[in-house]
Amino acid sequence: MFAGCATYAGLNFDQLFGPQLVRERTASVETPQADFFQREVKPIVDNRCVVCHACYDAPCQLKLSSVEGIDRGASKALVYEGTRLTAAAPTRLFEDAETTQEWRDAGFHPVLNERDQSMAANLEAGLIARLLQQKERHPLPDQVQLEGFDFSIDREQTCPTIEEYEQYEKDNPNWGMPFGMPNLTNSEYHTLMTWLENGAIMNMHTPISDQEQAKINQYETLLNHSDLKNQLMSRYIYEHLFLSHLYFSELSEKPRFFTLVRSATPPGQPVKRISTRRPYDDPGVERVYYRIIPEQGTIVDKTHMPFALNKQRISNWKKWFIEADYSVTQLPSYEPEVAANPMTAFIDMPVKSRFKFMLDNAQNTIMAYIKGPVCRGQLALNVINDRFWVFFLDPDKADIPEVNEFYRSQADNLKLPAEQESNTLPVTNWVKYARQQARYLEAKSEFTNNWFKHGENLSTDVIWDGNGTNPNA
Repeated sequence: MFAGCATYAGLNFDQLFGPQLVRERTASVETPQADFFQREVKPIVDNRCVVCHACYDAPCQLKLSSVEGIDRGASKALVYEGTRLTAAAPTRLFEDAETTQEWRDAGFHPVLNERDQSMAANLEAGLIARLLQQKERHPLPDQVQLEGFDFSIDREQTCPTIEEYEQYEKDNPNWGMPFGMPNLTNSEYHTLMTWLENGAIMNMHTPISDQEQAKINQYETLLNHSDLKNQLMSRYIYEHLFLSHLYFSELSEKPRFFTLVRSATPPGQPVKRISTRRPYDDPGVERVYYRIIPEQGTIVDKTHMPFALNKQRISNWKKWFIEADYSVTQLPSYEPEVAANPMTAFIDMPVKSRFKFMLDNAQNTIMAYIKGPVCRGQLALNVINDRFWVFFLDPDKADIPEVNEFYRSQADNLKLPAEQESNTLPVTNWVKYARQQARYLEAKSEFTNNWFKHGENLSTDVIWDGNGTNPNA
């Protein structure tokens, strides 16, 4: 049936199927259409498509890991470009636009049919449908080493719209989808084409359970007290966990993952997400609230940094940040020269408390350096599969007033280039940071020499052992 569809080469899609308009594609999770998508279609997409189309830097920015990503479609703009010197407008799913129409206005083009919702139009005017049919007509060549496919990191992107598709297939007959991979099975192909032919209906968001909501309420209450000490703690926690996938480890059901976000609205009201380029940028509101929302995309290892929330975590946070003996008379500014440097922004918080927070889930801390939303296929996978040996000082043995005061005195020398908000910096700026680093290293050497002036030496006794219980140590 699908192979016999007519080809409308050279004809105007608007004349054939009407104007392009964003369509409503979600149905309640209880409906047969939503059930078919979740039970039959989504497993195929997750297994055959999401491996390449899950990151912020997915090919053509086409993220197939969520309903919103599929409906948003693709863009010709590059996310990651090494030669770019000035910042580009971010296009983060769920953050930088709220509706599919807003993404259309931002230059994204559909990969599903947005014209008349007839079976013929859904196949002929839908980019995904055409690319799947192309793969059926031109199966993966039977070659020991594939030729005619560019898998290099710096490959040139080819992101055709439906109007450009005929020329795309003519120029690249073997570039159907999945690109450079084995064909779908007959069953997989038939399932996807049936779904597309019938309008590509997907599921609405799965409702939050009563147990999950109770946990969310508990954490949102903790993170949104009005006293300055609590607000500083919440800001610190957010800026360290905003990329993590949070889950409630004490619930018996299968873990569901959540994201910590900044909101202009307090708990009890719908979340009004504050989207900024960096987590420490000025939120533009008088009061920031920290809210917990469900993660809507398929979880993939490239970006997965799980972080358990439980009673012990709450107890630790209270002990380190609320009950600890320090005072906060003023919240840190969101000016870049302050906010971009945690040594400055959180200077009032005890060093030991911050250190223990980082060690509390050491694996998550290290993953934050390795993983992230911008990942590039095989390069990201290679990095994730590396093995790292990382040593930490024992926080109790490092909690020395003189050491804490040394770090406080070096706040200016530990400033980061991120405060400049762009790579387009004069050479003099880079020289300035180099001099700051040199001053810090000189001060560190002087401090160390003075501390060990009687011939003492560091030993492995100062290495943190995870308190004998942390599985990461």
